Amino acid sequence: MIKLTKEQVVSIHSSLIKASGGTDGVRDDGLLESALESPFQTFDGHDFYPSIIQKAARI
Repeated sequence: MIKLTKEQVVSIHSSLIKASGGTDGVRDDGLLESALESPFQTFDGHDFYPSIIQKAARI
């Protein structure tokens, strides 16, 4: 699975805002970073979200 960086997500968001309108920018960098890392959580060596579908749903 490709892991997107914060910079990639912000760039995609900016492109979508330019195309569709709205307010650009990130309200809370910490929340964005947390959301991007959440699908890759593990416990005792096991993924919380083992499938790509579960990871995508978690984001």
